[in-house]
Amino acid sequence: MNHHDLDSQLRAAARPVPRGRVHQAPAQDLLERIVNTPRAAMGATPIGVGNGRRGIVRHPARWVTVGAAAIAVTIAALVVPGLGGDREAYASWSATPAQLSADDAQTIGRECVRKLEPDFGYTQADLSNARKVIAERRGEYGYLSIVTKRWSAACFRDKTGDVQYSSVFEGQVTDAQLGRAGIELQGWGQLRTSEGHVRIMSGHVGSDIAAVDVSLTNGTTVHATVDGGYFLAWYPEEAGAGAGTTVTLHKKDGSASTGLSATELYDAPKLD
Repeated sequence: MNHHDLDSQLRAAARPVPRGRVHQAPAQDLLERIVNTPRAAMGATPIGVGNGRRGIVRHPARWVTVGAAAIAVTIAALVVPGLGGDREAYASWSATPAQLSADDAQTIGRECVRKLEPDFGYTQADLSNARKVIAERRGEYGYLSIVTKRWSAACFRDKTGDVQYSSVFEGQVTDAQLGRAGIELQGWGQLRTSEGHVRIMSGHVGSDIAAVDVSLTNGTTVHATVDGGYFLAWYPEEAGAGAGTTVTLHKKDGSASTGLSATELYDAPKLD
């Protein structure tokens, strides 16, 4: 595939940005840093395409997606027609997460930040001083979210051991703004690995939220990992899918907020 063909496919995949918070200060600041960062240090980070709620910004070696909930950058591999998935793809995946070992979490976090540094200027010191690192294991796969005072990033390790970041988010709402039952979706991008596509979700919830479930249109309920006011989950998904996905917030008193649209939460948080 030559450069012109690749460029054409990327443009065809792009969709317009809706009205939102793309013009707010955190979004503009991160966009400036992305555009002005030298590309010579870039490694094999996958090419990104929008997922329906993002605009596309082009610069020498990168397509990034910018918008929603103050600022999020979602990285997802280009979908090339004719590349089908393995029927056994993600065979060890489970709708219920298990604990990721501390050693694995540390390894994934360090490798993820190493890849983030040339693109966004984040450092290992940021990781060491993180407000929260929440992690989970589903089958052969490791996934964690790094939350600092200024930014958060979702980091995924596939079964081959390759670590990729799927989203970067700045301009988070505060605990006080979320209140007791609010939710902020900080990441909900698609990522492609050697086995196919996955949907990566991460976010922040109010103080009364004890559990988070993600309901897919195929009837699957994915149980998220929730820890210290933050949550994350991932699941296999066809390229371009996601419409109709909803989130349920289970409160400590046993009540629940159901049917929250993931698409709408990705555009703006639900504050209590």
